[in-house]
Amino acid sequence: MLDVLADAVENLEVPAEAGALREVFSLQNRIEAKAARAVGHFDAAGAYELDGAVSMTAWMRIHLELTPTQANRILRLARRLRRLPRTAAAWEEGRLSSGQVEIIVANVTDRRAPLFEEQEGELVPVIEPLDIRDTITAMQDWAAKADAVLADPEPDEEPPAQARLSKSLAGQGYLTGSFSDANTRVVARALRLGLPSWSADDPRSHAERQGQALVDVCRFFLDHQTVRLGQRHRPHLNVTVALADLRGGGTGHTLDGSAIDPATLRQIACDANVHRVITDGASSILDYGRSTRTIPPAVYNALAIRDLGCRFPGCDRPPEWCDGHHIWHWEDGGPTCLSNLTSS
Repeated sequence: MLDVLADAVENLEVPAEAGALREVFSLQNRIEAKAARAVGHFDAAGAYELDGAVSMTAWMRIHLELTPTQANRILRLARRLRRLPRTAAAWEEGRLSSGQVEIIVANVTDRRAPLFEEQEGELVPVIEPLDIRDTITAMQDWAAKADAVLADPEPDEEPPAQARLSKSLAGQGYLTGSFSDANTRVVARALRLGLPSWSADDPRSHAERQGQALVDVCRFFLDHQTVRLGQRHRPHLNVTVALADLRGGGTGHTLDGSAIDPATLRQIACDANVHRVITDGASSILDYGRSTRTIPPAVYNALAIRDLGCRFPGCDRPPEWCDGHHIWHWEDGGPTCLSNLTSS
């Protein structure tokens, strides 16, 4: 069946016409719906573990070559729709668009889900003929009424704080989150205290000044916290660069392999501790033979730069979360040298 689909796509030519575009995107929505259903079953069965992946999102990023944002979006839809069969069926049959389904899922939180499940048979036919704008209005109106029905006169506990720091394909970071009233006040006070005094000479907007205040608050914590020291000192930001590139205006890289442009690299190097890391050659010992089981710092640093994170198939943990391990176990006679080590 998939071979037939592949042949059809190979021979498909989409005319630059309104009707053709509407039809091809409608078909794309239906294929996405069926793929999401398969993702939901694959996830529920834990089949990603057979490939050694630590999570379904990790499996999707590696094996489907999706960005983290794409993987999280599809998985969220798939997991929610496993409990909403009428919504899933309407999506697969083309009666709901992918955009409408995303709006539904965005408003059907874990707390509201049981109520939507009860009313799904009545709600879905009402939503089907709506455009995107009206779908947003309808679902927000339903969500407000659902909250009124579900509201507890004296809630037992405040909702948990949530934050997500994601990275775009261009390397820009985006921070989103939600906080209870009490936690919002804490965050707001920290940002307010972190804001520099306003000056007419400062061209930055309030959002830009708040963003810098957040960075300053995080940097202050990293400078002064004394609890999570670990076995190794882990700086605020690790950047690796060849000596020739540092001198000649070349690029550097973070430990996960992301590139650092020359201008940013010069800014970081202006106020940073510089450590020499030898990855090859005789000026630093990278082969300790059987003399030690513990991985010395010089060897570990070279290992982190070489592996760029966990090397276990299906795992995408960054270097900061990894430790070095012997491939040929030390207990079985394996040496402590760079060629016999891996990150995991």
